[in-house]
Amino acid sequence: MLSLMYFCFVIVMLNHRPEYGRYLLGYLDDRLNAPILKGHHTYDDNCEITMENFLDNFDHYYAVHLGDWFLSSFVMRDYYLLHMWSIMDEIIELSWQHILPHFRECWWDHIIHDILLSNTPAIMFGMFIIKKLGLTTYDFWHRYDENGNTKPFLQWGVWHCHRKFGIMCYMFLFLKTHFLMGFFINNNFLIPPVHPFPVLRLLLWFALGALAFRESYDDSRTWNTVGRYYKQVSGRYRWLGIAILSTECIMCYKYRKNTGHIQEDAVTPLYISVPWAITIGSMVAYWTYLRFKKGHSTKYPVEEVR
Repeated sequence: MLSLMYFCFVIVMLNHRPEYGRYLLGYLDDRLNAPILKGHHTYDDNCEITMENFLDNFDHYYAVHLGDWFLSSFVMRDYYLLHMWSIMDEIIELSWQHILPHFRECWWDHIIHDILLSNTPAIMFGMFIIKKLGLTTYDFWHRYDENGNTKPFLQWGVWHCHRKFGIMCYMFLFLKTHFLMGFFINNNFLIPPVHPFPVLRLLLWFALGALAFRESYDDSRTWNTVGRYYKQVSGRYRWLGIAILSTECIMCYKYRKNTGHIQEDAVTPLYISVPWAITIGSMVAYWTYLRFKKGHSTKYPVEEVR
């Protein structure tokens, strides 16, 4: 219900002119629709490694990182996936910092503050709590032999099943787009960094994401040896998530002007666009190979599903 209400809010904002949409938000909350003078600064103004600079970056964004990845562990519940996505977030920031300067950080901020002191401890603590509570952990990657032992890395199921590999690609696109929208919405709506809206949006997405991830996990395990379903998996939460996220993307594009922070006319350098084009092209090509290779419809036996 809350996800549908938020979906309606996004649709309403999409259908307003940007200046009127921001005015409406300012009417509802006088902290909004005002120039943001502090908080959306860049983090690479002074990259000298000093104790003052180091401690200065333990701000509200550091706290958000901790909470974000702690709750993300309850959504993804997979060590490999969580740590890979943690690193990918930093790569996304580097890839979009020419458009959103707020992503600019010192190299030690990316590695030490974000990955080592924030994301990794939050992930490890989250997975520890999950195991203590006896909650189900997910495994999108592995393939097992007849004795239940994990097969070598290159024989993992994700590299041999177009369905598992496709789900991984889908989650990659979904998660990274969601990550970007969190920053672009705040900039487009002129929402100050310390405000309830970003937190409430994240909590809503965590609830919806947990349901959608469980659907994806169940869907990756529902094929028997002849390629037929032995269990039907509903995709309603995934479809709702895709609908909301797609609408957010269109809305952000419409509201991109006159924000004071987004460099809407920035040209993406080749050293960013070419590697991404190669990566995405390779993912599509490999999925196509898995999908149409001989014997592609042969999946894993029911007794292998865990």
